[in-house]
Amino acid sequence: MKKKTILIPTDFSVKSLNIVKSALSINGDCELRILLVHGLELPDSMTDLLLFSKKKLLEELETKEFRASCQMLISKYDSNLIELSVDIFSGYNKRAFENYIEANEVDEIYALADHDFLPRHKSSFDLMPFINKSSTNLIKVKWMSLGENFKQERDELSGIFFNQLSSI
Repeated sequence: MKKKTILIPTDFSVKSLNIVKSALSINGDCELRILLVHGLELPDSMTDLLLFSKKKLLEELETKEFRASCQMLISKYDSNLIELSVDIFSGYNKRAFENYIEANEVDEIYALADHDFLPRHKSSFDLMPFINKSSTNLIKVKWMSLGENFKQERDELSGIFFNQLSSI
């Protein structure tokens, strides 16, 4: 079975995890390593950097619903989901992002076509400018039949398995 690494930007919402489901269904014949990445500027003072803990910060950023949804995805797709991990990108330019992609051996990037960035932290930043300029294959996923009830459902934990997505 072919192995593939996919990067998906996340704001730690359940909505951002729906892209994982789309990537898994598109790549049903592959073993996937999925990397959920959030853009975050590192502290600039020496004291803050010395006290910085990526693990602690990720624990603060992840909601209970996000963690539960990740566990549901891991359980449901364990046959072709090798790894589902969360990480932070803290670079400042395209070259840093390309280095991150290369170091993590990313084959494809999946992102929402109707992207609306919601910062989860005072230092969060949008990864889409880096993603759009990246040389890595980008697959944009869009929502089908966007109604008000559907919008509410896609943001909830139960919505992760009851939505319609398509790649453009």
